[in-house]
Amino acid sequence: LGLGRAAWRSHRGEGQDATVAALVIPVGGIDLAGTLGALAALPGDPTVHLEPGSFARSTWTPDGPATVQATWSAGAASPGDSTATAQVRAFGDGAAWLRARAPALLGCADDVSGFDPASPDLRAAWRRHRRDRIPRTGTLWHDLACFIVQQRINGKDAAAQWGRFVLGLGQPAPGDLGLTLPPAAERVAALAYHDLHRFGIERQRADHLRAAARAVLRLPADLVDGPASAAESALRGVRGIGAWTAGCLAAQTWGERDTVILGDYGIPAAVAWLLAGERRADDTRLVELLAPYRPHRYRVIRLAHARHSGPPRRTPRGARTDIRTY
Repeated sequence: LGLGRAAWRSHRGEGQDATVAALVIPVGGIDLAGTLGALAALPGDPTVHLEPGSFARSTWTPDGPATVQATWSAGAASPGDSTATAQVRAFGDGAAWLRARAPALLGCADDVSGFDPASPDLRAAWRRHRRDRIPRTGTLWHDLACFIVQQRINGKDAAAQWGRFVLGLGQPAPGDLGLTLPPAAERVAALAYHDLHRFGIERQRADHLRAAARAVLRLPADLVDGPASAAESALRGVRGIGAWTAGCLAAQTWGERDTVILGDYGIPAAVAWLLAGERRADDTRLVELLAPYRPHRYRVIRLAHARHSGPPRRTPRGARTDIRTY
């Protein structure tokens, strides 16, 4: 979360690169590339790196800055290999914190039992992606900042603005892996809204980022270790955290397999196309279509996107406005 004295120690150069020994985690037949790919969804994200057999992510923890790195062999992607493992290393003041949560990050805590879809198209999608799991990051500030930057803009602009935001206000991450920490909550909370214009972030999202940073600094550090439902009331009271952002946090920060992300431009149509062959849908129809799949509704949403198909696009993309030109 970027909380407390440990975070400030790192700003002064103390406690850097406190490396914790490698942890060997049994991953069975989990497809780690597919599972962790959700955390590298924005192209060029300076906080994360994913390549065949390797994943690394720099972030803030309650104990300070840290980087987690997971490596695995080709056997870790084999569906029949129950003995496959991943090696996890962590660096920085928050290394032990990340190490303790590494199994959940790799999707080992995601329970797929009972998921046996009857829909032919959904069953086919599950057959192709049945080794994907839902990762749980536990990194509330990192995830929240990234999702706020993505609010109401297209993916290309979101990736560019997040990259500029991180590189402009972040700092080199522990571990010498070439990653950059997201800006600390303390630093963002102290900014004026116009300080974020140079990254392409207009006043509304800038105010949301600043409000979120102040809120995160007040929240208890162990909030992320409980269920998302317990944190929802506190989070939804923060300016800029609506249904879409809260749903994204439940899915990524808490790894909730049954969350439904509302207010998204593409999710209702993607799910409706997969489950019912319908070209258009709204949130009401989305909830209706997903109801039979409790407690795996978010898993269905992931499969709808992983299927890489949807209704043909018939409307042009909206105009793009770059606040940096004003």
